[in-house]
Amino acid sequence: MSVVRWTLPIAASLLVGACGTFVPEIQEVSAISETGQVESVGTSQLLVHAIVDSIHCELRNAVTDVIDEDIKVAKLNPGGRRSAPWLDGWVAQIGLTLTVEEKTSLNPTVLWSPLSPLTSVFTLAGGGTLSSDATRIDKLGYLYTVRELYALRNCPKDRIVENSKAPVGSLLIQSDLKLREWLFDQIFNVGSGEYAVPTAITTPLKQNVISHEVKFEVISTGTLNPAWKLTRVALNQSSTLFSTTRDRTHDLVITFGPIDPATKGLAGAAAAEYLASRIGGAIGDNVKTTQ
Repeated sequence: MSVVRWTLPIAASLLVGACGTFVPEIQEVSAISETGQVESVGTSQLLVHAIVDSIHCELRNAVTDVIDEDIKVAKLNPGGRRSAPWLDGWVAQIGLTLTVEEKTSLNPTVLWSPLSPLTSVFTLAGGGTLSSDATRIDKLGYLYTVRELYALRNCPKDRIVENSKAPVGSLLIQSDLKLREWLFDQIFNVGSGEYAVPTAITTPLKQNVISHEVKFEVISTGTLNPAWKLTRVALNQSSTLFSTTRDRTHDLVITFGPIDPATKGLAGAAAAEYLASRIGGAIGDNVKTTQ
């Protein structure tokens, strides 16, 4: 019994301390300096910078390609009219939410059998559960005007390559977020007459907003199930002793709309759509963490 008395407390203190009892890191792998110290702060900053810059690059490329194509096609139209000249005066509001949740559980079980004849049917079973859960939610909100995005033109290839060397930790880095495809669908459906130009609330659909949301979720789970069988005691013969889970959800919302002259941000329905998307995402995260 002395083995049992000391094994369980030591295992509990070591395993549960692994994760779920402190604020999770945003990045997947912390940088290790030459002195052997974890440089988590610098690595986290590099990761967030890489995510923001990668989104900026893809947004620049999408806006530049769409407007260039609009100008090119306009030359073939009677009167040289563009499909979406109104886009030039719009702004793009970016909402980025980085959520990391780490869970750890410890579930030791013990079965004690007395030294008795084989005809004995008495055994004593016991167990316990200890769990911890830590969640980190980082939110960023920023805005670009379409004019400034178009003026910058396409993102240089060397900048894209530099982003690809960033710390691993988000699928938002150099993933195809379908921004170009989304903008082309919106802009050139207007040009084909599929629906009215969404430039004011006076249009038939009473909207002046186009929005795009991308969400990535990656879940990693690990379990540990050592078992011991002694003369009288059996430990963890049928249960998982230790389990840990790391859940990463990275949510991106991009909303295009007219600019509000007073606030220099989104105006009207575009501002309401962006706010609704952010509130909906926050409610979804809260529901998820309470399950």
